[in-house]
Amino acid sequence: MTTNNVDPRILNDMFSAKLESAVTKEKVAAFGGSYIRDRLREVSFARQILPPEMVTKADCQRSVNHDTLVKIIDVEPKSRAMAVTFRGQPRARFIRGERAEIPFFTISSEKFEKVEQELLAYEMPITKIIEDNSVKDIQEIEDREFLIHIEAAVQAIQQEANSGSVTTLNATALQGATPPVERSVRKGELARAADVDNAIVLPLQKPDLVNLLKLLNSRRLRAERFLLTDTDFTDVLQWTVEDMGSRLQSETTTDGYKYSLLVGHAFVRTIKNDILRTGNVYVFTKPEFLGKFYILNNVKFYIDKIANLITWQSWEDIAIGIINIASAAKLELYSGDATTNNADSILSSVIPVAEEELGAVNNRVSQGLSFPKVVSY
Repeated sequence: MTTNNVDPRILNDMFSAKLESAVTKEKVAAFGGSYIRDRLREVSFARQILPPEMVTKADCQRSVNHDTLVKIIDVEPKSRAMAVTFRGQPRARFIRGERAEIPFFTISSEKFEKVEQELLAYEMPITKIIEDNSVKDIQEIEDREFLIHIEAAVQAIQQEANSGSVTTLNATALQGATPPVERSVRKGELARAADVDNAIVLPLQKPDLVNLLKLLNSRRLRAERFLLTDTDFTDVLQWTVEDMGSRLQSETTTDGYKYSLLVGHAFVRTIKNDILRTGNVYVFTKPEFLGKFYILNNVKFYIDKIANLITWQSWEDIAIGIINIASAAKLELYSGDATTNNADSILSSVIPVAEEELGAVNNRVSQGLSFPKVVSY
């Protein structure tokens, strides 16, 4: 008999009994850690863009600025060639290798608690709770931290291109006599022509992606993949025959867009609209031009039982560093300003939400709204 056929209440009872032994408690914790590690790789969009590398304490260094470990990496030195005559000599350059320090930080789930007596009344087994809470929480924060790093990088390049100042980027500014330079952030075609500066997301057009690619390709870099929400991706289904050609447009109408490339480039889709807000599309180079993502040891899982109180928690220690900040670019499909100037008061609606607000609850059971309780007439 498989566990799928066992009453979840019996599983909960057995699970609670196993935690009475220190030996089986360690086995449960080890099993939970292994499962979390596999799921985390599968669902995190950050890991698809910047694949993580496993490191140990021996691979890291102690920071002189704080009490945590860091990973120091080398950055490719500058070099060039020159033409010289038979009697000429090239200019001398004293090579200085740049280095970057990437600090580690911890992402932890909440400490979940449940008394043994209440656990027995649950129809859902405790392993399901572990999966749906601790795994999901860790992967969401991981992606949120990655996106915050990326946004800081593109805004820094944008600021550099505009004489070192944060310049308002909205439809009004782009239609003005002296529009700001769009070096790493660009407005979509419909957004830049809008009459009002706001946070309304306009449809994604094919020229939007082409122009986004140009932001990276013009820096002697090559774009590798896009990151966009499922909501913005569905706009592709509205592209016309002029955008796709008659055969592909017919296929898309019938079967949806089933290809792995979009305008010749790979793409990553996400449903996490509270982290990657709808209307923001990013493009990245290959990982070796972008940065580093390190995992210090494996994801750890802890579970314990004190008297009748069961507690469990999981955490990981990671480091994310965007070293070449010119290796990412951003497309904005809304007309309002999303810089720190926040000229149109829309910033909070286009950046990742706070940690406490992640994971919107779709059901309304706690409010008494469920069928047949919902008033229909």
